[in-house]
Amino acid sequence: MNTDYLKEFIALAETKNFWEAAERLFMNQSTLSKHIKALENDLGVELFRRTTRRVELTNYGYTFLPHANAIVKSELDGITAIQRLKHIENGLLTIGSIPSMPQYNITMSLAKFQHKYPQCTVRITEDDPINLIHYLENESCEVIITREDKATFENNFLRNPAIKVIPYMKDNLVAVMPKTHPLAGSSAITLQQLKDELFCFIKEGTLMYSIATNACQQAGFVPNVIFTSHRIDSILDIISNQNCVALLMDKHLEMPHNGPDDPGAPWTYVPIVPNISSQISLCYRSDKELSATAKLFVEYILDTIFKKEQS
Repeated sequence: MNTDYLKEFIALAETKNFWEAAERLFMNQSTLSKHIKALENDLGVELFRRTTRRVELTNYGYTFLPHANAIVKSELDGITAIQRLKHIENGLLTIGSIPSMPQYNITMSLAKFQHKYPQCTVRITEDDPINLIHYLENESCEVIITREDKATFENNFLRNPAIKVIPYMKDNLVAVMPKTHPLAGSSAITLQQLKDELFCFIKEGTLMYSIATNACQQAGFVPNVIFTSHRIDSILDIISNQNCVALLMDKHLEMPHNGPDDPGAPWTYVPIVPNISSQISLCYRSDKELSATAKLFVEYILDTIFKKEQS
């Protein structure tokens, strides 16, 4: 059975229109029609009821559809596994990382690693921590550098023996506000002091959004969020121009061009008490054999962390 015909069957089942399915598949309608007919002949049943405008799945079609999806997915998974193994054998290391890599010295660590081991190739995917754990599970990344709040860290990693965790760095929640804000000169503040503020957060659906909103709710209020963005610079711009308050991690702000040491920056940050922290960790699957490049990278990070702790 031709798996390309199965992909065409799935597209037609989804669009219920030969023209739309052919457009999606970059083929002409007559060829698509011939392939569907050939598939029906192979199976000995009609998969579609055809009308002048639309097609509808028959009972046979509905029965066959999940199996066709499974076959196509299995083929894709097999091809992906082969490509991943080829990459590993060729010295390619795939790493998933949290955003804001420079602030966490991730970019510098990767650059120094590749300088030390020029024969190794590293491919980096940047994504939110909520998604990074899945990259380990489906083996699309051998190593991830991720963020976890305390509860998630314990649930996802400390209780999962298949995940090896190397603590990399900690950071702390801070309130970022204009320098003209009445609380800007405080040594520390509680979240309760911010309950009437307008907030800007990192985008919904991210771990940072969850950390910020949960912290406010634990303090007894629902934050009035008027702006969300994936970009730290956009959040800082809103703070500077619309008198908003952001809840970010202190490491988010440690960039030479926008850091708090810049006397021209129109914003500042104040620590939150009691302290709310997150853990940045390097993680990999302990139930899978690491590639030679991944082993070198893990050893390099361990050596780097150890040296920092000793200095």
